[in-house]
Amino acid sequence: MLAMAELFAIRMRAYAAAHFAFSDVLTLTWPDAQVWLQSEYTGGRDGRAYAVTIHSEIRGLADSIDDAQRRLSAVLAGILQAVALAGNAAVASPLMISAHGMDLSHPQPFLGYRTPDGPEWFPPGNRRIDTAPALAVIMALDTAYNAPGGVHLGRAVESYQRALGHWVPEERLLAGEFLAIAAEALSRFAIESRAHQLGMTPKNLAQLRHAADERELRRRFLADEVFTGDSDAEVAMREASNGFEHGYMQLGDVQGLLEPVLERSMGHVRRALVEALGLAPVARRRLLDQTYDEPRGLVPPIWVVVGELSRGDPAQEVPPMDGAPIELAWKGAPLVADTTADGEVTVTFPLTNITVERLPSNVSLGVTGVGLRAAHLRPTSTDPVAVTIIPAAAVDPEGSAEVAVDPASHEGSEGDPG
Repeated sequence: MLAMAELFAIRMRAYAAAHFAFSDVLTLTWPDAQVWLQSEYTGGRDGRAYAVTIHSEIRGLADSIDDAQRRLSAVLAGILQAVALAGNAAVASPLMISAHGMDLSHPQPFLGYRTPDGPEWFPPGNRRIDTAPALAVIMALDTAYNAPGGVHLGRAVESYQRALGHWVPEERLLAGEFLAIAAEALSRFAIESRAHQLGMTPKNLAQLRHAADERELRRRFLADEVFTGDSDAEVAMREASNGFEHGYMQLGDVQGLLEPVLERSMGHVRRALVEALGLAPVARRRLLDQTYDEPRGLVPPIWVVVGELSRGDPAQEVPPMDGAPIELAWKGAPLVADTTADGEVTVTFPLTNITVERLPSNVSLGVTGVGLRAAHLRPTSTDPVAVTIIPAAAVDPEGSAEVAVDPASHEGSEGDPG
């Protein structure tokens, strides 16, 4: 432990589904700390083709390097929650790059961490974060934290960020659950802050509004001001959340309630969150522009092989397939990103070969196509996918075979330059 507080720097990066323009640096200054946020770009001849992470640095006073990591990294994480709300796009939990002291008049502790660099992350799209209103969101949340009910508003923004973090096909149920938590926390903030403005308790506010209790008043707020009369969405979200949280509803039934209303419910809650911040009209208008209507998640890239299984030797009996261990091993090169003359980003995904491992005896796999599932990319190549099955002589005794894939066949471009 140091004898007195000293200045430390913490650097972190976070995988993100929306980014600042190449030259934008968002700067925040408080009496005891300063923060910088900037997107990191990779690919292309000039290194500017694709933004994949948000780089953040904070400098502030701390008693030790451990104290700095604990407190200052929490500040950066909170700021990135506001950035996620502003861009309506997922921002993953930030990873540490380094931590060190700043006053070199005497030796300072240093910690450096290995985090993935740009090419190791798959770029999910190039939605741009509007810097000015994003800054307004951060400052409004900073002010709200010290106001009555502000802790609930912070919880609502954090929960909305978590909903975005689960905005992938396999996890939308969790996205819906965190969205319900965000809406509930927002309703608590609204009731407590309004009661404070009137110089009364939330219980007295409920009586003033002729509600049976605070719970009924919060439900009115959700129905009237968050879901704005969209009763189908409001009821479905409430019933699905209760059924999931209390365990009395099957997961399939929860998903059946959520799916038809989930995306528009995200829109309702985000709009209500933005309005609750009390921003200037121009900032509010820019954040609620249709550019940001669609939630953006961090969809992992998943290669897909399409084909057909058949008997290797039709003269032999049909092999048993119960629990058959068919597995694929994938081998590829790093992606290549570049910009076209009109500014659109193109990405090539070199895939060199696929190994079909532990294929059951007397079973062959005929591959008819190879594809890629990723966020906000559209295929641009019209060439057929070139796939070649390695001859049977190349199959090893354990039943593996290689599928050679033409790397030039896999190319995509960003579906929304937004």
